[in-house]
Amino acid sequence: GNYLLGVHIADVSHYVTEDSPLDVEARDRGTSVYLADRVIPMLPHKLSNGICSLNPNVDRLALSCVMEINSKGETVNYDIFESVIKSKKQMTYKNVNKILEENIVPDGYEPFENTLKKMSELAKILRKYKENRGYIDFEINESKIIVDENGKAIDVKLRERGIGEKLIEDFMIAANETVATHIFYMELPFVYRVHGEPSEEKINSFRKFVSILGYKIVGNKKEITPKSMQNMLEQLKDKDEYNIISSILLRSMQKAVYDKKNIGHFGLASKCYTHFTSPIRRYP
Repeated sequence: GNYLLGVHIADVSHYVTEDSPLDVEARDRGTSVYLADRVIPMLPHKLSNGICSLNPNVDRLALSCVMEINSKGETVNYDIFESVIKSKKQMTYKNVNKILEENIVPDGYEPFENTLKKMSELAKILRKYKENRGYIDFEINESKIIVDENGKAIDVKLRERGIGEKLIEDFMIAANETVATHIFYMELPFVYRVHGEPSEEKINSFRKFVSILGYKIVGNKKEITPKSMQNMLEQLKDKDEYNIISSILLRSMQKAVYDKKNIGHFGLASKCYTHFTSPIRRYP
């Protein structure tokens, strides 16, 4: 009755060995840099768009995190191992969302319909599990800059975030937590993605701002937990200024950083978190 979720990440370290010229250059860059219509990659295109990219119908070296997840969203068993995978199809979010949101199956997606629906089922369970422990979804809209053929910005549009996008996010978070927890309990040196608790002063000034708008937040003023932040947003959800309010609360938070000391991730209400899932674009 449990779900088996496999998250497979390109094994970049197989190609980028310690202190090699590729490694030194990647360390200097730190991350890939995303511009309006292009990316300056941390690692050369032959890796980032080639041998480390999950192109369909070719063998790829990967690190796999396979998790057994129960109906409550708890990971009850897992395995992390080196693997070779062969992706069956390069999908688009647009087409996946057609299946999951409109029940329309685009051409070529027929063999994957049931699996995608099962994935969506699991993603909802994982999201509910995260929300129950205090995960804060600020639901801040992201913008997408449209450029012409000369690279000149001509428009700004809303970036869509459908079921497919959220599904990938939920699965990535599950894999990142599993890997971070595994290493943490082995007491091995590691780089965590951590997010500290916001200061009482910043949360109080946020409350003050909300009261100036004429809204009252019910709850213990001294309590600063992911659950209490979640509760604040919940109380303000139906207000006209919600978008502004949630972005101001987000700015009241500390910034997430990389650290060798694990203090947990406040925004995700996670005891143990890392960025295992993007080695091609984040050096940490």
